[in-house]
This record gives sequence, structure tokens and C-alpha cells, in this order.
Amino acid sequence: MDKLLNKKDLAERWQVSERTIDEYRLSGIVVPIKGLPCIRFNLQYIEKIEGNIPEKITIREKKLEKELIEVKKERDYLRTVFNNIITESNKCIGYCK
Repeated sequence: MDKLLNKKDLAERWQVSERTIDEYRLSGIVVPIKGLPCIRFNLQYIEKIEGNIPEKITIREKKLEKELIEVKKERDYLRTVFNNIITESNKCIGYCK
């Protein structure tokens, strides 16, 4: 069976705080095992991603990237709504003529 690490184990391994591990997890830098009632990380997975964690990308930048994706989705939706309004308005103007 694969060895599992908890947040404390991983924080000690990476020499960061447990809060940093939480931030990494929330930003998608590190992903815990799904389906467990507690947060655990597979050691093989951790060994695989070590060295691939982008040091230059800060957690703040990662959050901003996620926000940008959401804003773009909202923009696209609002464009669709606006175009529908314009189309329906043109139909109404056509009926009035």
C-alpha cells in the first residue's frame, strides 16, 4: 500500500507551514486523495510533483488566474445576453415600422 502523508507531514517535508499547504491545495498546486474523510496526500504523487512546483508563480498569481477565467466566462455570457437583447430590440423596431 502506498504511504500517505497528512498536511503536517507534507509541511515538514517541504519546510513550509500547514497554512501554506492549505493554500497550495486550494489553488490546485497539490491535490489530496479524493474520497477520504481527511486530507491525505499520496507519497508517490508528492515525489512526482516535487521539482515541478512552479516557484515563480505565487499563490496570489494562481488565484488571479482563476479569477480571470471566471471573469472571461461571465463576459462571454453577458455578450450572449447583450446580443439577444439587440436581436429582440431589432425585431420590435421592425414591427413598429
